[in-house]
Amino acid sequence: MNKIFKTGVLAFITLITINACQSNATQNGLGGTISADEFEQKINTVENPQIADVRTPEEYNEGFINGAININYNSNTFETDISKLDKVKPVFVYCLSGGRSSNAISKMIELGFKEIYELKGGMRAWHNANKNVTTQSNTPEAKSTGMTMNEYNELLKTNKLVLVDFNAVWCAPCKVMNPILDELTTEFKDKLEVIKIDVDENKQVADGLQIENLPTFLLYKNGSIVWNGEGLTEKITIADAIKKN
Repeated sequence: MNKIFKTGVLAFITLITINACQSNATQNGLGGTISADEFEQKINTVENPQIADVRTPEEYNEGFINGAININYNSNTFETDISKLDKVKPVFVYCLSGGRSSNAISKMIELGFKEIYELKGGMRAWHNANKNVTTQSNTPEAKSTGMTMNEYNELLKTNKLVLVDFNAVWCAPCKVMNPILDELTTEFKDKLEVIKIDVDENKQVADGLQIENLPTFLLYKNGSIVWNGEGLTEKITIADAIKKN
């Protein structure tokens, strides 16, 4: 079995067995996955809405939707913590981009929750829609940290093609894509530079480019995007885009 075929099989199996870091959790009769505008409108129609931010405490402390409580999906006590919410009343769930909230909702359905709404695209979409964000001290969210857009644009100033991989340490599909990107880096070393950007550590760039789903891939030529992709992507698809440019 050759290496390319093995990679394709691995990606296919992973696609079936894990959720991509995208919002895809529309639930039958349970609410569904809705846009930032719809999410905000729904919250405003409910008295004392139950809003669950299933990100890590560190992410939550950097800024959250007003009224949300932090119930970390990655915590060992997630099931116990989420079960403290009223299972009959609507619950509004979100994470950074949709992966963890989708998984959380699947667990909540098992636990008997009746009406669940998921924020499509998570906080990435909320930011891109210019919605209000608060912090623990109820002050405006701190300025984004990490790389600036000017610094990002400087990375694109090269005669080579530049493939930018937007990822996060908690993103399972991102981890699957890592060896594929390493192979592409080796195979196209004279033509390609691969840059990996953690969206949690580089919020200004992620927000500026409206990155909502992870992983997201942007292929640049002379500073302009010539191809883009999201989620688990076959090696041959990316390689073809590189060859064409």
